[in-house]
Amino acid sequence: MIKSAHIRSFSRLLLMALALVLAACAGTAPVDEPAAAAEIEVEPWDGDGMDIPLDGSSMEAFDRSLARVKAHTPPENYRALEGAIKYLLVYDIKSYGDKNKLIKRLDGMTGKEVISNVKWWQPRIQKQKEMQSDKKKESTGTTTS
Repeated sequence: MIKSAHIRSFSRLLLMALALVLAACAGTAPVDEPAAAAEIEVEPWDGDGMDIPLDGSSMEAFDRSLARVKAHTPPENYRALEGAIKYLLVYDIKSYGDKNKLIKRLDGMTGKEVISNVKWWQPRIQKQKEMQSDKKKESTGTTTS
């Protein structure tokens, strides 16, 4: 008798937790890719695309600024920015999974600044730079021995 009461209590608790998770997910916008590059006119930029400030005034403006960054950034750097944004969408306490709140917080920041705010990403970027440096050394035949 006591065992079945515990099972019912546990089942109710599990259902309530599931309902809370579903309710939280229902109120958040999914992480979408920016609109296709063909749909967005990309302004010219001289220099590193990761230095372009993000526009968080609206979702459309954010998508336009991300498309601009993507057009002027090497793919591996843009993937790092995407990863940082996804990480912040999940773990940034002030945004709490709400993309609209997150883009407001990222307004005016460059891709480099966004990535620098995500500490876990730092060692990975450093490792990529070291690997690129090693590849250049191998291709030129220079070694440090």
